[in-house]
Amino acid sequence: MSKQSQLRDYQTSILERLENAKKAGAEAPAGYLGVVIGSKNVLVNLQEISETLPIMDIHRIPIVKPWFLGVANVRGVLYAINDIAQMLENTFTGISSSARLLLISEAVTSNVAFVVEKMIGLRKLEEMKLREESVENDICLKSQTYQDDENRVWHMLDCDKLICSKEFATPYMI
Repeated sequence: MSKQSQLRDYQTSILERLENAKKAGAEAPAGYLGVVIGSKNVLVNLQEISETLPIMDIHRIPIVKPWFLGVANVRGVLYAINDIAQMLENTFTGISSSARLLLISEAVTSNVAFVVEKMIGLRKLEEMKLREESVENDICLKSQTYQDDENRVWHMLDCDKLICSKEFATPYMI
């Protein structure tokens, strides 16, 4: 079985578990999706994303900042596609078979998505240690960082902080 079909099966199983939890009347599990954004391992709250998709056709928009990649048609709805790695580190996220689009939940904002280099899998904060070191003045990361059993450092994405930031709200060139 190819790696791509294994990843697709894994993503499908995650979505099925979330749907089953909703149908059973339970809240969605309070967990995080581990992804790679630029050089950072990042935890994305599952409550803040609605879907993960393979990279699709992204239509460029002229006269915008380089991190605003353009718009994509997701089942008849246009989504603004952003490259957070470019915002944070000025590093372009390579579009490969492991790259994914994460659609931000309607509870946070409408029709916004961002690109991640790859998905690592589901993570629980209870299985990690809070680190003493914290992130300062970041456009979209929470100040706390965590460390897992494999000594990897994890940053937490703050979607509310991202969409409220002036930088993100003004993607056009001035």
